[in-house]
Amino acid sequence: MKAPHFRSFAQRRPRCSRLAMAGLVSVLMLSAITASAQQAPDRPAPTSETHAGLQDALKRFPEADADKDGILTLQEAKAYREQLDERRRRLRARQEEAQRNRPQPDFADVRYGEHQRNVFDLWLPPATSRNKPLPVFMYFHGGGFVAGDKSTLDPRPYLSMGYAVVSSNYRFVNGNDIITPVPMQDCARALQFLRHKADQFGIDPDRVALSGGSAGAVITMWIAYNDDLADPQGDDPVARQSTRVSCIVPMAGPTNLDPQWIRRHVGGGAAVHSSLPVFYGVSDGDYSGPAVQALIKQSSAVHLATADDPPSMLVYSGRLDNVPLPEDASQGLVIHHPYFGKVLKDKLDRLGIPCDFRYGDNRPQPADTAAFLNKYLNPN
Repeated sequence: MKAPHFRSFAQRRPRCSRLAMAGLVSVLMLSAITASAQQAPDRPAPTSETHAGLQDALKRFPEADADKDGILTLQEAKAYREQLDERRRRLRARQEEAQRNRPQPDFADVRYGEHQRNVFDLWLPPATSRNKPLPVFMYFHGGGFVAGDKSTLDPRPYLSMGYAVVSSNYRFVNGNDIITPVPMQDCARALQFLRHKADQFGIDPDRVALSGGSAGAVITMWIAYNDDLADPQGDDPVARQSTRVSCIVPMAGPTNLDPQWIRRHVGGGAAVHSSLPVFYGVSDGDYSGPAVQALIKQSSAVHLATADDPPSMLVYSGRLDNVPLPEDASQGLVIHHPYFGKVLKDKLDRLGIPCDFRYGDNRPQPADTAAFLNKYLNPN
């Protein structure tokens, strides 16, 4: 049985980098398709009924069919490509603006472990918000467990809510001595260290929320849905601290990390994702052995969740009704698909855990995120 979870909070993370990359891939793909479909002077304008590339584009980007007649014209494809290109430019501008105006941490590169990546940054809200210990928003970056950095978080939205904000690094997997669950254990240790230093930082150890995107979402869910990792009788004062939290907001997180299950239910190519071999330490593509299957279950949120786990806001982009995806679907589209959220939402509902599942056009607005966090971090 897990220890009762603290009243805490968590959610949202910036997604400009991921969306900018997805937008770039989409623009390049549509550029190639529209170039191949250029109308010959003496022929009718191509459409998805006459051109294989436009037919494929309609399947991948049904929203490009502006008049919703079920036929994608070359003109519609070009217009949609321009929309995506403009959206990508706006996202890049927002990302650059955020980096320019990102405040310096109050505590930078706080070391919580021995490895060079065992560091986090901590920001505190304005002094007027510090009349009592602060609730904490703690974030873990994405990057497929092989890339990424704590500097990608813009803490300002959470500082404006009166939260202390933490962004943490962790060790990358290498397929040899660092595989799952090492990155998750690192981040659990960062949480314990933060609580151990609560008085120094002026934070409330009983009000801590976790969030992260992609790999960071996997880490968030692993900590939240695992048994408490505290060792109350141990000699290490950091390890005595609890790893239970009040609520979480994982974003674009795969909830079942079994490559065979993903292929059957979400689709995509045989490799599923390039990070999985090094994540599990598998070199031959065979995930069926008992040791690897045990790692899969120990790493997957859908296998970890039990009835005493914290409230969760699950956030995804894109459509839910297009699975299984085709063989040539991008790895990013596969591994971040909202179907992962639906599967976890179904389980959390059965367990009676409060769960707000958001995807597609129902992605949470800032006010929704703030309401969720405040409900569990500032319950009175």
